[in-house]
Amino acid sequence: MAFDRSWRNAIHKTKTQYSTTAPLHHSKVCEPMSDQSTTAGAATTSADTPTLEATLKQKRLALSLISGCHVLNHLQYSITSVMFPVMMTELGFGLVGLGFISALSSFVGQGLQVIYGFLSNFFKRTTMLAVGNVVVGLTAMSQFFVSSFPQLVAARVAIDAGSSPQHPLGSSVLSRYYPQSRGWALTFHHSAGNLGSFIGPAAASLALLYFSWQTAFVIFGAFSLIMGMTLFLVKDHAGGASEQTGGKAKAQAGFDAYLQCLKNRNIVLTSLVLMVGAAGRGTGVNMTYLVPFFMQKFGVSASSGGLILTLMQGAGLVGPLAIAWYSDRTGKRRGITQVTLLLSAITTVWLVQHPSLSFLFYLNLILYGAFVQARGSLTQTMIGDFATPELTDAAFSIYYFVGFISGPIWTLIIGYVMEHYGFTQAFYIAAATYIAGMLLLIFVKEEPRPAQA
Repeated sequence: MAFDRSWRNAIHKTKTQYSTTAPLHHSKVCEPMSDQSTTAGAATTSADTPTLEATLKQKRLALSLISGCHVLNHLQYSITSVMFPVMMTELGFGLVGLGFISALSSFVGQGLQVIYGFLSNFFKRTTMLAVGNVVVGLTAMSQFFVSSFPQLVAARVAIDAGSSPQHPLGSSVLSRYYPQSRGWALTFHHSAGNLGSFIGPAAASLALLYFSWQTAFVIFGAFSLIMGMTLFLVKDHAGGASEQTGGKAKAQAGFDAYLQCLKNRNIVLTSLVLMVGAAGRGTGVNMTYLVPFFMQKFGVSASSGGLILTLMQGAGLVGPLAIAWYSDRTGKRRGITQVTLLLSAITTVWLVQHPSLSFLFYLNLILYGAFVQARGSLTQTMIGDFATPELTDAAFSIYYFVGFISGPIWTLIIGYVMEHYGFTQAFYIAAATYIAGMLLLIFVKEEPRPAQA
């Protein structure tokens, strides 16, 4: 028994020494192949260092809960395509009012994305994510009491403001958890949002069969509220400035991070690649104009056009995941992004050449959805690669602000060209924007990354 006790003490001592001396830095070469994501507890003391099993659980929990909230964020937006037409007569607003709600709420939500690189020096990322999603849920439920157009505008602006941390902070947290599988993890998060856009209209239509629009908003809001509360379970291992640092020093650190990102050519150019592309953000050009294009080009009904659009959206869920997986394995994100941009341009031009709904048209549509949607996930992965840990929050804040604030502008430009010059010319302009993105990537200097086995 004495020997057994001594043997166990020796094993325990060995394990303790290993856990306190094992390297916890973020070197991509030294990370074990069995754990392709970051050692999330690198900043903690040895007593708080999680085991491999615990770390894997934390990463899976973070990926599933953050992505789940992203689904519901996009769903809260996409259900309005069905809900608002039902509400228009009752609340007394028309198409101009509808456009005003969409533009104002989008500019607020996307504009606020730029501030979270600064706020992360004062608050935990996961806490801000959780609070934002709780605000989305509570405000969505409060639409039960909306009785006028101004009240509806206020509610939608609050919902978009609550959802604004989702892109920059969600991407920042997952980028830290998954450095070697960053492309796959960020694309999974990106595709989760597209899934919310995909199922939203059908879910709203089903809800309206059994409930009033007021009750439907409460039901969808409750899902967001519950999911938002679960984010308090996700740990934020990589903090901003030290808790002992004063408020002035934290603010200075936040501004310095933005300044360093703006001086980083790779971060700025990659953000511009997302900005110059006309479509591929999940909403905007594709969601607004493809169904009218199908109706005019092929003489189909609106419902049939919606079904055709669903095929493209499905390809936009699966294709980017496969492309991101391949980019993780090869480590050549810039070249892969340039290829997808070229294929985006080709499939965009090809889309207007079909005289009928043939097999080649559907093949074209599937490829279009896969390649156009891949730009967003690949460029955000490149941002995660280029930004050092202390700059990650500011880098994603700048990236999403620059990239997404241009979405409504491109929607207006493409709509103007379609109305005055036709669909063909508009699609040609959209294709040219992807070529512009390819040219910008020539000036991005990507460091070689070790390919994964």
